[in-house]
Amino acid sequence: MHRLRQGRPRGAALNARGAGLAFGVAAAVVVVDQVSKAWVLDHVTPGPHHLVGPLGIELSRNSGVAFSMLSGHSATSLALAVTLTAVVAILATRSRPVAPAVVFGLVLGGGISNVVDRAARESTGGVVDFLTLPHWPAFNIADACISLGVVALVVLLALRRPLVEPWSGR
Repeated sequence: MHRLRQGRPRGAALNARGAGLAFGVAAAVVVVDQVSKAWVLDHVTPGPHHLVGPLGIELSRNSGVAFSMLSGHSATSLALAVTLTAVVAILATRSRPVAPAVVFGLVLGGGISNVVDRAARESTGGVVDFLTLPHWPAFNIADACISLGVVALVVLLALRRPLVEPWSGR
């Protein structure tokens, strides 16, 4: 096994860098998403508003998960979101540096932010969605990061790139 100057195994050093990057990206996604939701709640009036090109803003709530599936089943939606976010967090702790770490960070940050939103706003209707496109359900920054991360994950898998460090028996 190759060792770095600090005496740590190479895999552990790479693993720490990947996990650090993944959690850093996740934290940034949470902050941007939560700030954007707070801004929309404080400043956007009811009804549709045009932003640029096909992109618009219209405040809505989603008590379900992606594409409003499981709407009206907030406890099930929350349990599913927490479970999936936990799985991504575990993978993020083992992520390889750079591309996989960023991908896991996007998905993890989006998941955490929507779980926080879902738990904090359950009494007011669920997750705050506000970005609109023609013929597409309203979404938020967290949803966009999750979608982008999943697409990037599929690309990395198609390119046969390793995503996580091998599991050691330790």
